Amino acid sequence: ASGQLESLLSDSDEYIRSWAIQLLCEDKSPSADALMAFNNIAKEDKSPVVRLYLASALQRIPEASAWKIASELTQHAEDSEDHNLPKMIWFGLEPLVKTNPKLGLELLKNCQVPMIANYIARRLVDANEHELLISYVGNINKNLTHVLEGMKDGLEGRFDLNAPKNWNAVFKKLTLKKGTVATLATQISQRFGETDATQKYIALLKNNKSSIDQRKEAINYLAAGKKVELKNEIPNLFSQIPLRMDVISAIANFNEDNLGALIVSNYKALSIVEKRRAIETLSSRPKYGWQLTQALKNQTIPKSDIPAYTARQLLRVVGSGFIEYWGPIEQEQSLEKAYIKYRNILTPAAILEANTKKGEIVFQKSCGSCHKMYGNGGNIGPELTGSNRANLDYFLFNVLNPSGEIQEDYKLVVITTRDGRTYSGNVIAENNRQVTMRIVGKESSKINKSDIQSREVMPSSLMPVGILETIQENEVLDLVKYMQTMKPKS
Repeated sequence: ASGQLESLLSDSDEYIRSWAIQLLCEDKSPSADALMAFNNIAKEDKSPVVRLYLASALQRIPEASAWKIASELTQHAEDSEDHNLPKMIWFGLEPLVKTNPKLGLELLKNCQVPMIANYIARRLVDANEHELLISYVGNINKNLTHVLEGMKDGLEGRFDLNAPKNWNAVFKKLTLKKGTVATLATQISQRFGETDATQKYIALLKNNKSSIDQRKEAINYLAAGKKVELKNEIPNLFSQIPLRMDVISAIANFNEDNLGALIVSNYKALSIVEKRRAIETLSSRPKYGWQLTQALKNQTIPKSDIPAYTARQLLRVVGSGFIEYWGPIEQEQSLEKAYIKYRNILTPAAILEANTKKGEIVFQKSCGSCHKMYGNGGNIGPELTGSNRANLDYFLFNVLNPSGEIQEDYKLVVITTRDGRTYSGNVIAENNRQVTMRIVGKESSKINKSDIQSREVMPSSLMPVGILETIQENEVLDLVKYMQTMKPKS
């Protein structure tokens, strides 16, 4: 039977060849003849379908042969933009690179698939093979940008590292190349805690001739490293409108009374999106949370600007002092009574008279930080564009009882770091070193496990109970009218 299958590896039909590969590898012991044929297929077969099947079989092929086949597969530049092939090759390569980093670097010499170059570098960083990787980087031109990007990605969020002994010489060599390579080298150097890199970012930030994107990048990298040089510059940067959103986010990385007060004192002058970001920052730490609570008491910041999910985080961050002002959070309510109440409000006639455009504004304020609809909004909660939202019963069930049917991916996770910062969201990735969380209002945040003081998985959704109670009845009607639209209104 094996001989018959091997003969099919040269069949004219690409699907016959593909199935032959799959069947020959089912018991994880393809013959020597089959392995030789696989190597030729990886090198010469013009069918991406066949190459995909071969890539998917890598984990069922003996290691020595898998290296050779993977090396040939990564030399097909035409597969770089394929949706599946680079990832499938990597699934087979990843355990090999883990056990033999040097062979992984050897494979890079002829690699024509940028994603693979990036992922190999990232995997070596995860394995703390920094010196080996840096030595390689110092002697290549091919794939250099992709390898450096992989290094940068692997080091993201890590500011607890000392520069490897061979880094400084390689760094100087890379900066001479200028452009993207020099920029990536500087970003990597800062992750190694290099003073020179910090000073370069500060100089970039202070130089008004630098582009806005360059200055934003400098803010974000300096903030992630909690650099005191940035902390001292924040009061001056706050007045620069193009940078303000990033500056407000950066304040959450520090724990300074004057920075919290800076946000509160300027709150009224902020734009709507800046105010949302400001509330997120002020609810991230006990010191800032207390300043926000006082601002609410003094009506410097309106209570209506605080989303229900933020109130729940403030309860955790500030404690009973927040409850004394705000009142009970998530009071128990009878679902049946709430359902009857909103069924009586949301009659077909009342919804017909509601305002779709105003409903969109209510959605953006109350729902859009977490949910996306028609391409706009956050991604921490489920996408709503294709949901059964036109069905009023479906809408009420999910809004009145948000934790009634909750997928594991959407359970609320609360992490508090050793320096007192609180993150609320859901975990989207995790490895031995870091947790990646999707946070309200942000794409994601990476948190080093060594920095985590406590981590709780709550049996509830991030969406709080009673969210409809935080808005007026006419706003509920407008929201439902907007939710029931099948396309956005201009």
